[in-house]
Amino acid sequence: MALYIRKYGVPAGNGLQVTNRMMEALAFHVEKDFHVKVTIREPEAKPGQGKPAGWLTLIMRQLTGK
Repeated sequence: MALYIRKYGVPAGNGLQVTNRMMEALAFHVEKDFHVKVTIREPEAKPGQGKPAGWLTLIMRQLTGK
């Protein structure tokens, strides 16, 4: 199973403001406004180790059981 990491960019002055804005966005279901990118990685892969597998490769692995 693949590991999906979502990255958000929230403009704010400090960590507390970031937390508050993100919590409000999640409460109102508008977190997609801050969404920047999604990283897909194999669970056994370590961060920064090679290029992560693409979505098509992951689907083929899941369908074929490899």
